[in-house]
Order: sequence, then structure tokens, then C-alpha cells
Amino acid sequence: MKIEYRCSRCGYTIEATSWLWQCPKCGGPLDLVIEGLKFTLSEYRGLWRFSSVIPAKPLVSLGEGFTPLVKADFLGKGSYLKLEYLNPTGSFKDRGSAVAISKALEFGAKAVVEDSSGNAGISVAAYAATASIKARIYVPKDAPEGKKTLIRSLGAELIETSSRTEASRVAIKSVGPNEVYIGHAWNPWFLQGTKTLAYELLNQIGHVPNAVILPVSAGTLLLGLWIGFNELLGFGLINKVPRLYAVQTQGFADLYGRIHGEYSKEPTKFADALRVSNPPRLGQMVNAVMGSGGDALVIEDDELLQAWKTLLKRGYIVEPSSAIALSGYMKLLSNNYIGSDDEVVIILTGSGLKYIDIMSKV
Repeated sequence: MKIEYRCSRCGYTIEATSWLWQCPKCGGPLDLVIEGLKFTLSEYRGLWRFSSVIPAKPLVSLGEGFTPLVKADFLGKGSYLKLEYLNPTGSFKDRGSAVAISKALEFGAKAVVEDSSGNAGISVAAYAATASIKARIYVPKDAPEGKKTLIRSLGAELIETSSRTEASRVAIKSVGPNEVYIGHAWNPWFLQGTKTLAYELLNQIGHVPNAVILPVSAGTLLLGLWIGFNELLGFGLINKVPRLYAVQTQGFADLYGRIHGEYSKEPTKFADALRVSNPPRLGQMVNAVMGSGGDALVIEDDELLQAWKTLLKRGYIVEPSSAIALSGYMKLLSNNYIGSDDEVVIILTGSGLKYIDIMSKV
């Protein structure tokens, strides 16, 4: 298997023999070009069952992947809920962290640096702890207290900054010798973990659904699905890519804005996990949505809260940022973008156990 970095902006290529998260020539996001990719199921369990298509050694695992896929007949006979919030640290980010931390170890990293609104920070902290390396996590000061407590409890160094954007800037600037910047919004290795969700859905259903609906901010899950489904298409294992519907929150809807025009609204008060402005892979996100025949839409806080309450009363303990996907499903259904008989997977991305303190207040 030959692996190269390729810049999505200027086309610069270099063999992937060391850790890079950004193009050294133009500063653009890097993709991985993998030659000789072949798909076979391995003897491993969980995410690493797809190790034949993951360009990293399976050095770190907490049992991530193969989360439950549940029929949601209360929505429609073809509807499924994919419970990604049941990953080890309570979010889909564990898929990316398992691969990225494994690759960082391959390249000899002694410490990892990440910026996050919470879930990615928790995930990176946990996998770094499992790998016995240090982690330093930068978060906005208004990140949920429960998430900050978890990061500290996992042994990572937590540093608070004035905003989500500032967390990213300071994290990048802080990286020292023998440290690597995970930077999940940039990291091409992280996407090699999130792409496994596409393989997993095919494995669980036996075919691909008509549509997948998911929360989107930095685009790590959206782009992972796009990569994974297109790899499966290339292998001849599927004959179509499902329509990908990207659901964004008010105040942080750059993807929607690029496709439909700016959506002016005050920032969300509840969907803290989706607070990313100017995602570095925005152009690729547009290509994924439009190339799949899907779309982007915006959900406001009142719609989000309604969906959150609905899911909690059905027994799904998710965070508000996950519930936004159900709101997206309802809006798409009412506007005839999907039909009640369509086979649709709604991805619930993060655990509500990190939000116990605010559940009684809404």
C-alpha cells in the first residue's frame, strides 16, 4: 500500500512518511492518496475489522465502532438511528482518534495537541491515555463543564481560551518537538477513521440506504462518509452513494451559506459541539453534499430542543448537537426531500450523559 499526501488546494504531493496536517507549500488541507487499496474483513473486532482499508497499524483501540443500528419505526418504516454516541467516549470522534493516535505513534509522537469544543478533546485525551502519551487540549472557556471535567479526569492538560477559534490558533502555535497537532478539522488520518462508518453501514444493512442525515460542523464525519462510500463504489460493492444531508445549527452554517447563501441568525445556545466557523475543508464539504445528490439545511434552537426532548422520551440519551439530525429529518420529510418509505439513516453523534446538568432546565 503506497500512501501520499496531496493538497486539495494546490495539488502538491509528497510521500506520507512523516506527520503532516497541512500543506507545507500553500497551507491547504491535505488528503491521502492510497494506491493498492484492497478490501477484506479482518479478524479484529470493531473499527479495525476494516483494517485492510485503514492506512495505519491498529496500535490503539478502546473498542470503537460497530455501534448499534436501530430501526426507528416511530419515524417511518425505512428509518434507522445509528447510535454513534455509544462509542467508548460518547461520540463518533473515537473513530478518528483511534486511527490518528495510532498513526501518531507510528511516526514516533510523544505527545498530541488538539483544539476542541469538547467531544474531540475527550476522545483524543482518552486515546492518548491508552497509548501512554501526553495530551494537551485547548477548549473555549464556555465549553460544557462536564466535557472539561472529563478531559482533565483522563489525564490531559486542559487549557481554556476565549473562543473556539482562539483555541485552534493557540493550539497550533503551541506544538513543540516530538508533539503532533491532531487538529481533527484538518487531519487526513482522522478522516480515515470516520470513513469506516460507511463500511459499517453496508455491513449492518447489507446495502446502502437512500439517504444519510447527520449533524455537520467541521465536516469530519461528512467527509469520512463521502470517502468511505466512494471507496466502496470503486470496489464495486455498491452501485450508488447515498444522498448526504448535512444539518447545521444557527450561527454556524458556513456549508449551508456556501450552497444557498448566508443564513443570518444569532449563535446557537445549545448545539455547542457544532460551533465551528470557516471550516478548512469547506469546499470539499460542498462537493460531498452536492456530489451525493444531498443538501445542507439549518435548524434553529427551538426545533433542536423539540427533537432533543423527543429522543430522550424515546430512551435515546443524546446531546443537543445530535438531536439536530432528527430535526433535519423532520424538515426534509415535510419538504418532500425524502419520503416516508425511503430508507434513511439518522446519525446520533454524541452522548447526552455529558449534559445531565442542563437537561432539567429545558
